[in-house]
Amino acid sequence: MAQMAMAGASALMQIRAAQAQKAMYGAKAAQAKIQGRAKALEHKAQGLEVLRRLNETLATTTSRASTGGGVVNTLSLENYAMKEGTREYYTSKDNSLLAVGQADYQAQIYRTAGKQAMLNGYANAMGTLGQGYANQQQVGWPT
Repeated sequence: MAQMAMAGASALMQIRAAQAQKAMYGAKAAQAKIQGRAKALEHKAQGLEVLRRLNETLATTTSRASTGGGVVNTLSLENYAMKEGTREYYTSKDNSLLAVGQADYQAQIYRTAGKQAMLNGYANAMGTLGQGYANQQQVGWPT
């Protein structure tokens, strides 16, 4: 009888450990999503900074052209600035989406690991109970 009681206690502790491990993976999943959103916000801020710098560049080019500050084709400078600014802006926007996607993927990996930890905990608990029953049978205790 004592064999089964000890096996039952051990099985319960294995399930509790699996629950704690699943909770830890759940916390890691939440943290991954938060970090992904933070990176996405950083990339969005970079995109806004690109647009701010582009606006300054266009204003400077227009101002210098209107004051006769050189014989420069302002249209080609503005086109170049627009092209580079647009490229940088869309790169930061893409990076923002990638950060969120990667965070979601990592969070799903953690959630799956948590589910697997629970399955392993239940399997180990069942094995422990089975071993306890077998040990009890070997010593000849009643079932």
